[in-house]
Amino acid sequence: MRKILLLLPVILFILPIGKTTAQDKDFYSQLASISSQIEMLSGSFTQTKEVISLDVKIVSTGTFRYEKNKEIRFDYETPRVMSIVVKEKEVEIITEEKTTVYAFKGQKNAMAEMAQIMNICMKGFLKELGTNYELNYKLNEKGHCVTIKNAKKESENSFVSIDLCFDSSKYALKEVVVHERSGYVTTYVFSNVNIEGLL
Repeated sequence: MRKILLLLPVILFILPIGKTTAQDKDFYSQLASISSQIEMLSGSFTQTKEVISLDVKIVSTGTFRYEKNKEIRFDYETPRVMSIVVKEKEVEIITEEKTTVYAFKGQKNAMAEMAQIMNICMKGFLKELGTNYELNYKLNEKGHCVTIKNAKKESENSFVSIDLCFDSSKYALKEVVVHERSGYVTTYVFSNVNIEGLL
């Protein structure tokens, strides 16, 4: 379970199946267009993990960096210093004690699933998530919001749903809420975002 929780941040950036309206198509088209231009992305994040049954919240802060076709890196600064580095075929979890590398090839587990989703989302190709997921789009007071629902058999799910909220004009990701099958709810809020490559 710890591996799943550590990897969840990597899916968070530039992220359907079911009814698609003209408004939906416009959003997904814009998102793909903007994502394809991004060469580098960096900023700060605050992660809040809630254990609903115990009424406990754990807050972590740090910085993130995305380099196109290279890696996504999350450097946690508090309460524990550690890094998560996601590459095309593996993820590294770096702590003061050691570095652990997990390869994705041939694995059918939560970590491999999160890596696949992350790679697709970073490129803005939400439509390529396939039949194992349902995406629902709506424009509301928070901005462009997309909910990714896991449509696989419950025993195979690492998460129930992921809510993404993008800025209504710039399409920058503002907030992600991950509803885990374990009952945890993890919220990521992004700030001080710098983007390189947009025209």
